[in-house]
Amino acid sequence: MDQETRLKQALEALRGSPARELPDGFMDGVWARAGQLGEAADARRRMALFAVIFAIGMGAGFGTIHLPADRAGGSSYEVFAGDNLSPAALLHVQS
Repeated sequence: MDQETRLKQALEALRGSPARELPDGFMDGVWARAGQLGEAADARRRMALFAVIFAIGMGAGFGTIHLPADRAGGSSYEVFAGDNLSPAALLHVQS
């Protein structure tokens, strides 16, 4: 018996069975469940985005640790390197 013959027999058997009646409110229940599944997927997506943003924020925070004052290097800009821009120098105050 080949597959085509078995398929035809299965379809003939299904044709002879009476159609089932759906209970009242069945489709409402289906759509309610579909809505619940959609809400759960949205909640998971929001939590995943929050976790990614939190991890990026924490990583950026840990990446910007300042050195202690005794280990800090000098300024790389000549404008800020000297004492000529201090408030006393700008006001021509002798100390």
